[in-house]
Amino acid sequence: MVSENFIRELESIVGASHVAISSTGIELYSYDASLIKSNPAVVVFPGDTQEVAQVVKAANREGVAYVARGFGTNLSGGTISVTEGLVICMSRFNKILGIYPEDRYAVVQPGKTNLEVQEAVGKHNCFYAPDPASQKVSTLGGNVGENSGGPLCLKYGVTSNHILGMEMVTSDGEVVRVGGPVLDSIPGYDLRGLMVGSEGGLGIITELTLRILPKTETVITMLAIYDDIPSAANSVSRIIAAGIVPNTLEMMDATVIEAVESNKPCGYPRDAAAVLIIEVEGMKTGLKEQADQIQEICMATGCREVRVAGSEAERASLWAGRKGAFGAMAQLAPNYLVNDACVPRTNLPEALEEVAAIADKYHFRCGNVFHAGDGNLHPLLLFDSRNEDDLKRVHKAGWDIMEACVRLGGTITGEHGVGREKQEGMHLVFSGDDLNTQTRLKSAFDPNNKLNPDKVIPLSEPKGQPLPPTPPRTLKRPGGASASGVAEAMAEIKAASASGGSVIPVGAELLETYGNICDASAKPVKSLAMTDVIDYDHENQVITVGSGMSIDDLQALVAEHNQWLPIRPPFFKDGSTMGALAATAVSGPERMYYGAPRDFLMGLQYIDSEGKVISTGGKVVKNVAGYDMTRLLCGSNGTLGMITEGTWRIATKPELCTMTSGTGDLASCSKAAVALMTANLFPVYIAAVPVEGDNWRLTTGFEGLTDVVRHQTDLTSALLAKNGLTDIADKDYDLLTGPFKEYFQGLDQKAYVIKAGAITTKIPELFNGLKMALNGSQPEWFLDFGCGRIYVAVDTLDQQTYDAVCKKIASVGGHIRVDKAPEAFKRSNDVYGTLPRPEWKLMHAIKKALDPKGVFAPGRMQGKI
Repeated sequence: MVSENFIRELESIVGASHVAISSTGIELYSYDASLIKSNPAVVVFPGDTQEVAQVVKAANREGVAYVARGFGTNLSGGTISVTEGLVICMSRFNKILGIYPEDRYAVVQPGKTNLEVQEAVGKHNCFYAPDPASQKVSTLGGNVGENSGGPLCLKYGVTSNHILGMEMVTSDGEVVRVGGPVLDSIPGYDLRGLMVGSEGGLGIITELTLRILPKTETVITMLAIYDDIPSAANSVSRIIAAGIVPNTLEMMDATVIEAVESNKPCGYPRDAAAVLIIEVEGMKTGLKEQADQIQEICMATGCREVRVAGSEAERASLWAGRKGAFGAMAQLAPNYLVNDACVPRTNLPEALEEVAAIADKYHFRCGNVFHAGDGNLHPLLLFDSRNEDDLKRVHKAGWDIMEACVRLGGTITGEHGVGREKQEGMHLVFSGDDLNTQTRLKSAFDPNNKLNPDKVIPLSEPKGQPLPPTPPRTLKRPGGASASGVAEAMAEIKAASASGGSVIPVGAELLETYGNICDASAKPVKSLAMTDVIDYDHENQVITVGSGMSIDDLQALVAEHNQWLPIRPPFFKDGSTMGALAATAVSGPERMYYGAPRDFLMGLQYIDSEGKVISTGGKVVKNVAGYDMTRLLCGSNGTLGMITEGTWRIATKPELCTMTSGTGDLASCSKAAVALMTANLFPVYIAAVPVEGDNWRLTTGFEGLTDVVRHQTDLTSALLAKNGLTDIADKDYDLLTGPFKEYFQGLDQKAYVIKAGAITTKIPELFNGLKMALNGSQPEWFLDFGCGRIYVAVDTLDQQTYDAVCKKIASVGGHIRVDKAPEAFKRSNDVYGTLPRPEWKLMHAIKKALDPKGVFAPGRMQGKI
């Protein structure tokens, strides 16, 4: 129970006017957009981070559970206080703290709505890609908690792909910064990826650093009209298979069309069975040809007609119907249950047939409005909540829809979260061991289970005990312990754990010294036998392979379908494995455009410290079922478990790869790089290497359709010349090796390779500082302006110089990792820097929770843990 003394303490922290205890105030925060309702005992409205920290500490002293929330648009009961505890409302955190187009980031508070952020960055000719349909009322904090997507996520990815950093209050009331404005993430466990989609169960976010992008030059919006739903779904698959990645592929069926047109007509034909809103954007050159190709595909797959928006007003009208669809459905019934599940794109026709059959079975009318491009369904079941029988049946129907989508290889929730509503559904996709692992992870952040407790993970009987190790009830996960080489590795790890020993997972042993040096007693456990192609679904552009498969072999395999994995990891050698790619999360300069391994790895399986196989993620792009263990393991460098297989998103090969380069001094190159960062272009990378004298060669690459690439290189040549660069030239290059392979090989000849991260505009300052610190070391340099990092390679690095390097990097808000160093240096130094970072404490807690005996790679992570 909440005491009067506790309420008085809250009032002393935030002011009496910012504490609600009246029945009206409590009622307003007893529900969200789901069907779940529960009254909190008190609601508090803090105004800054320190007030949140003080409130959390007070709640801990009182033993009161608490949940943070915004405007309550959550659809799964995740923001409801189920313990009659404390609600911490973040609505006063509604400021935009800074917008920085040159470095492509913005800093905002979590109580700002998505649309308000879009409008603010739009004034700087930028946009923030995640755009949920609820953007007028949903806050950034809620978007992060649920890893929301929206129509644009087909091309640009979901929220997790666009969160660079955050300030958060932990369960003990400490304030910690995770990540930062640099695109190249801080080395170590991916805490920002873990926080996104955690539904408020791991910490309270008080500030967000967002990745923003320059607006594109032009956009074409089309409405494709169909007389049957399977034809529309078939069009979606064919468009993606053709190598076209539209901004959006949104589908609505006849029921939704009826609701929208009756509410506020948008031009949708009332006699259609379904419509697709298809949008492409980019350079004017080549865009009409893409739109024409899409129209041809649609007409060849059963489309009745394709209408092209002739003006911005027509485009806005089409989108108003899609974004207002949920609200319009209120005309058709007193209530509707929004279902949220995801299936592989090509299984959409079958999934929609199942949805229709389930709705008919339970006697409900159903409307479908969803993100067809990524297979994320949102069936809306119409019912009357005043009818007790309706309520029982609608919950059963919702469960059946969820189960049907999982049976088709999907997941229980794509973007609306688990919360309370889908807790039992977690058993459909995860084993008991998987869920117990997630419970241990939560305990690392919230040992007393006071931070949004009893959500997401199914509750055990009796409460607090581990769940039985049963397999997933519905989802069939191939591979696992039956895949080649896995059983043998499990046995070795079990033996080490039982004897108090330790192991170090290795592949081709080409990166065995990556990270801090491990304890000498750690026994190598090899993944080279894990070479199975477990599943290759080329139509959905997804492949699952064993960790022992080489990257070269994977690229050769998918090339047969004109596909590739868009990652060129620097310093990787012939034979380097997919397991090494997942474990190290290494990416090259092209990360600026394509993303890092964390952005392509959709799911994985790994052996834990008890020798059990644990599964994470799945094979669909949108998946917020549980904590994001996939991103946590990606980049964990073998310290949390041995990754045995990964499920990777792949892409259609670009037609052409061309780079445009020019020569100038560092100031001119930096000025040109900033101009490229803010231009309406799509550079894959922006990087510079030293040439004669004090000059540099700035190189910008473009990959894609031939006409579009050529047009962008022409514009880039003019931009480089305008900024004072000379000797401007274009050059085509090989897709898989990229333009910098030989240069990175040259850096690797040195004894030490240091990678320093900083925002783009700080690169010159950081370079000059490092150059001074490394005076006399004859360094070799690589400046990655696009990703915000500097590689510097030297033959010698003494303690004094290393300290100076670390301090200089810290002075510009950057981070460091020594990617290569002799054993003697590693024995006396931490390769992650001489200045401990505050987030290391959380990383150590995760390590202790998931590997309590220190079985995996002891000493390798930050702080030599």
